Amino acid sequence: MKGKRMAMGFLTALLAGGFLCQCPDIAEAAMVRGSAAIVNGDMAKARREAREDAMRSCIEQEVGTHVTSSTETSMGMVVSDRIMAEADGYVTVKGTPREWQEGGLFFVELDLTASAQKIGVAVEDVKAQLQNALNADTTGRSHVVVAVSGRNAEGKLENNNMTNIISTYVAQTLSTQGFTTHDTDAVAAYIARQDFDDPIARANARKEVRNEMPDVNAILRGSLSTVKVEHIGGNWVATVGAAFQLVGIVSSETNSFSEYFTAVDTSREMAIKKAQERATQKAISHIGARAAETMQGETRGGVQHLKIAVHISGVMDRTGQGKAILAGLQSAGCRVIRSLYDKNDPTTLKVFVDASSVGSLQELTDKIQAQLPMLEEGDNDTDAAGAQKLYFRLRR
Repeated sequence: MKGKRMAMGFLTALLAGGFLCQCPDIAEAAMVRGSAAIVNGDMAKARREAREDAMRSCIEQEVGTHVTSSTETSMGMVVSDRIMAEADGYVTVKGTPREWQEGGLFFVELDLTASAQKIGVAVEDVKAQLQNALNADTTGRSHVVVAVSGRNAEGKLENNNMTNIISTYVAQTLSTQGFTTHDTDAVAAYIARQDFDDPIARANARKEVRNEMPDVNAILRGSLSTVKVEHIGGNWVATVGAAFQLVGIVSSETNSFSEYFTAVDTSREMAIKKAQERATQKAISHIGARAAETMQGETRGGVQHLKIAVHISGVMDRTGQGKAILAGLQSAGCRVIRSLYDKNDPTTLKVFVDASSVGSLQELTDKIQAQLPMLEEGDNDTDAAGAQKLYFRLRR
């Protein structure tokens, strides 16, 4: 199935509807309440999360995420992330916060004033970045498939409007970081049905993406599971388990994030929604820092490294031909990590290498053939699971 650019529908609706309203330079000051669960008696963590909850609520209200349009909601999450990362100047706190505990929950009230002008500029900046991503030449960009699924408190699959918002948010965040994003119904449905930690499911997902979308560099798959929802003293407390993995297609690198998040609200649905949003925002912040390395290889000491499997068929003489191939790969700048012969085809040599100073698979192919002119490009095995591979065969 051909992937589609996830941000297209969002920007069409956004630009047609006009997201921003005209606002005064400084928004009205307001008392904003934040709350958090006290987990394992950690008061410092609860206080910090309650303050963050109040700050983010203030920012989100000014950004305009609490609206009916899911496209605006996901973009507002991207803007809120940016503002929370550099909060100085956007929101100011006046006076002394009011804090109290009640039924295992920590509450804070902050007197906050948000700068409508600065937040408006941040929204416009994100809109411009997403528009530029749509118009950009994607030839040299990294491509990633996004697949996020949800499960309710009973463990049943629950892919709803909130899951769609989160998937769009993930795609937009990666777009602002310079990646081209896609979603495919087939891959998302397959991943949702599998055990998240099953390596076979992970390998088969890579195979499906590699065969259907050869330009894609990685899969970002996520699972949000509602673990528990409790009603405590007039408030709902929701705990969500977040598990995200960024799995390389070309390389076999995997970056993972797994953690539990708790959120509080007077509404059951809003408590779950807030926990899902916070979990996803933390996961993408954690994984995003190393996204380029997972998709394109790894940079160490300013040198680009690419880990990949090289399969050479037609090796009849293991002593002569086999040793010559390994030596040639090393001369081509490939550090041999391990090598073995295929148990089903003893004439196929499989070599897992770490190639340095290469910018693309074609460049690596050219380097290998320059050192080993007896090799010609082989046929790709579309049924092979796992990361992408290079196929060669000995000339006859």
